[in-house]
Amino acid sequence: MNYFDLHCDTPYECYFKNQPFFRNSLAVSGEKGAEFESWKQLFAVWIRDDIDEPFKLYRAIINDFKEKLTQKSDNLTPYFAVEGGAVIGNDIDLLYELKKDGIRSLTLTWNGENLIAGGSKSDKGLTSFGQRVIKELNSLQICCDLSHLNDKSFYKAVETAVYPIATHSNCRAVCDVPRNLTDDKLQLIAEKGGIIGLCFYPEFLGGDVFLKLYENIYHMLELGLENNIAIGSDFDGAKMDNALSDIAKIPYLYVKLNEKGISADILDKIFYKNAENYFETFDKRG
Repeated sequence: MNYFDLHCDTPYECYFKNQPFFRNSLAVSGEKGAEFESWKQLFAVWIRDDIDEPFKLYRAIINDFKEKLTQKSDNLTPYFAVEGGAVIGNDIDLLYELKKDGIRSLTLTWNGENLIAGGSKSDKGLTSFGQRVIKELNSLQICCDLSHLNDKSFYKAVETAVYPIATHSNCRAVCDVPRNLTDDKLQLIAEKGGIIGLCFYPEFLGGDVFLKLYENIYHMLELGLENNIAIGSDFDGAKMDNALSDIAKIPYLYVKLNEKGISADILDKIFYKNAENYFETFDKRG
């Protein structure tokens, strides 16, 4: 099968646990993903909202990981992202450095707050600096990742963002937690041609992982979002259920969802085609 995942935190784990990429003890490795016919992965560099010298840490992680990717399976096409707008501090010009590094999306916050906006555990809204950041992302054609934002920040951000996506968020109608997206948020992203990557973290699913992922997909299909659903596992960024603990178990998830009645055509869109089409269309705009 083909697989496109919008979010994993493997670069951070490889760096701090001194792990190689191809063969390691993590949820994502070249070896585990080698069985896919085509595998496209958005690798995120996680930057917390409150650390000192965030860009220095980002630079160390991205350089380390790109070096480790020289040992990768031939089926893998890597993409890169940053999870945490704190990476730029108050220096908007650092967005140009991210662009040079091939960064495809920037998550504006993590769970707290930074100079851009407030995350799901904060009451802070999008700042004037944050508005400037999003406009610069638009100009640079870097996706504005709205996962993690609180409601106040989300609605302001989506107004300004030309390329909004949510790399790893689920439906609040299925599991009512602040990190998940309400129906109108899902539709606002879709109206701008964006995609939403379903996250495997049990706290954002609220029950049996296979059943709840099915319910998320069914709900989004009812909203007419067939072409906007993708996968954003959050592998190596959260403690997962043993039933879906690493990338080697993705084919089993596909089978389970098919058994529950989701057609292969729809699943092929969710697991690969929607994300592939999004980035192909995105690149043609450049």
